[in-house]
Amino acid sequence: MTNPKNMRTMAFTLENGGAVHAYSNENVTILQIRKSKPTEEDILEPSFKVAVSLTPSEALAIASELLIAASHQLKTSHKQRSLNPIIEENPKL
Repeated sequence: MTNPKNMRTMAFTLENGGAVHAYSNENVTILQIRKSKPTEEDILEPSFKVAVSLTPSEALAIASELLIAASHQLKTSHKQRSLNPIIEENPKL
């Protein structure tokens, strides 16, 4: 698979088997989301590839929302991990 000419390319493989690709240059930012499942593994699960062109403000808004969501999730998981030793030591908590 080739990358668009004269564009910066970042590919992120996801845990669920999908991928997110970001393509950009001084004129455009494109976000592409891919999900594929080989037919021999599951004929009913759909595969897809979709891309959207983003304005700079749209790209920043999406990036900001992703940072906020990830931050909240990390805080929650950190709190849960820090409580686990207390719960294990004192099962009444």
